[in-house]
Amino acid sequence: MIYDDQLFNVLDKADELNRLILESMRYQQYREDQLELQQNREVDELRRQVLRLKERYDEVMRFGRYHPDYMETLLATRRAKKAYDMHPVVAKAKKSEMELQTLLDEVLVIVSRAISTEVKVESGNPFFTTEHSCSGGCSCSA
Repeated sequence: MIYDDQLFNVLDKADELNRLILESMRYQQYREDQLELQQNREVDELRRQVLRLKERYDEVMRFGRYHPDYMETLLATRRAKKAYDMHPVVAKAKKSEMELQTLLDEVLVIVSRAISTEVKVESGNPFFTTEHSCSGGCSCSA
């Protein structure tokens, strides 16, 4: 690769864009929520409980529904996971993570579309998909 002023300008702009994202309110909220998530003892205990139950769940799932504790383990794991996911600190952290991901997806779509509309963008967010990407010959009407 040949390094010239154009490449350095692009890299400088990328650094500037990175700095702007790191200074954004969405990123700041994400960092605060992640820190709160890591420091919350109740959440930590719920997380450890889910991990213990997941180990048990994985062991039981080797035998599937034929294991004597199948239903009990399945329900206990689901209840623990739901308790973890519904905790206000966890829910807030997940919401801010989704908002940051949406910002990054938006930036990615804007940059790629500025280059070419033919550039494929993997965003993981269906709201940014405007074209039908089915290549399976399904003859659907999308």
